[in-house]
Amino acid sequence: MKSLAASLLLLCCAAAHAATSGQALTPVNVSVLGNETKTFSVRFTDAAGRPAVGESVQFVNDACGWFPNNSAVASVRTDANGVASTTFTAYNQGITCWLIATATPAQVQFNVLTYTKAQVYMTASLNPLKPRPGQPFSITSSVMAGGYRLYDQDMSVKVLAGTAAATISPGHANTGDGGSVVFDVTPDPRIGDYEIEFTWRGMSQRLPVQAPANPLKDMWWAGMGENGWGMSVVQHGDTLFNVLYAYDAAGKPTWLVMPGGEWHAAKTAFHGALYRPHGAPFSAYDPSKFVVGDSVGDATLTVIDGSTIALDYTIDGVTGHKRIVRQLFAPQEPTALPADFADMWWGGSAQNGWGIAWLQQYRTLFGVWFTYDASGAPTWFVMPSGFWSDASTYEGRLYRTSGSAWLGATYDPMLFKSSDAGPFRLRFTADGHATLDYTLDGHAGSLPLSRQPF
Repeated sequence: MKSLAASLLLLCCAAAHAATSGQALTPVNVSVLGNETKTFSVRFTDAAGRPAVGESVQFVNDACGWFPNNSAVASVRTDANGVASTTFTAYNQGITCWLIATATPAQVQFNVLTYTKAQVYMTASLNPLKPRPGQPFSITSSVMAGGYRLYDQDMSVKVLAGTAAATISPGHANTGDGGSVVFDVTPDPRIGDYEIEFTWRGMSQRLPVQAPANPLKDMWWAGMGENGWGMSVVQHGDTLFNVLYAYDAAGKPTWLVMPGGEWHAAKTAFHGALYRPHGAPFSAYDPSKFVVGDSVGDATLTVIDGSTIALDYTIDGVTGHKRIVRQLFAPQEPTALPADFADMWWGGSAQNGWGIAWLQQYRTLFGVWFTYDASGAPTWFVMPSGFWSDASTYEGRLYRTSGSAWLGATYDPMLFKSSDAGPFRLRFTADGHATLDYTLDGHAGSLPLSRQPF
């Protein structure tokens, strides 16, 4: 009777510790190179969450490799921690398959890709697609076999300097269960080219990073120490179209335009005339009242590097010097926009005299609408951010600003004030045009826009 009782007790305990659930200790998405061996491990637990010790576990794969017994089926028992492990060696072929570990009724499935080295290549995508000098960006890289990402793969990366260079982090990484790695790149401020080299198991591929076609196109400012004014630089090839947004002696917003100019021989400095046009108010624009007027001075933009420009000017007989840098107005985001919307936009020749400079970083647009107030004097409104309500519609708020006298005075950022002036909605069309709907100072309007050639 005592022997029978002991046997019943053992059966009871065994039943109490029977496996009811399993947890993969090896990533569930696994890539295995042909003829290489990988260990698969699963922890089984009972209904109370205790290790299922001594359980019989069957490992099965659908003929994409073999276990230590040279078969596609193998049986092992769990150890004192409820863990069952076995090795799997992949056939030298490129197929997807599964590997299942079962301790009835618990079951864990692994998704396995077997591949050959001849199939392997590396991919890399930049965000943004066209990085600017001195502006950090990211690269998402994967090791691929055919059309499949390889999981749990070690990669190394480094920068090969050219006419410019960059730092990259991390230098080594694993593609993990997602099959990709994100590397953070910080370029130096020089306008130039360099390469990024990716290495996997002695195999290397290089990604050239080239200077953008229009490297100076951006919103520029003098930093937080002179917050409130700035300059938009829009570049078409070698030609710059610059608008300076500042404040007059009374602190009212005003603007000056440099619609063209010439590069010095070394192409490090761009010089052009400045104008202060007048026109009709934005609420009832009449192009017949647009008057460019004589030049009020000139300016020279000297490129110190890809992130810094020296602005030297003479306006109304007053000479000055400013050091301006790119204004970083956008958060770095994992996905870039499908198109480059940054440009000088206008209402066409029939609306000549006003425009909107749209600048773009990652998924954020920064717009400045330079137009005229009720008296016909130049004024401007800023659209510093917004959101994409759908794939082609960008919405946000217009702001009116005032600030410190700019010309011939020490700029005081404490005088800068900004007030909400109304909503805007920017709608892009498939043919490359756009429409700006707005409500500003009680005036609702809609402006057809197109890119301004210059």
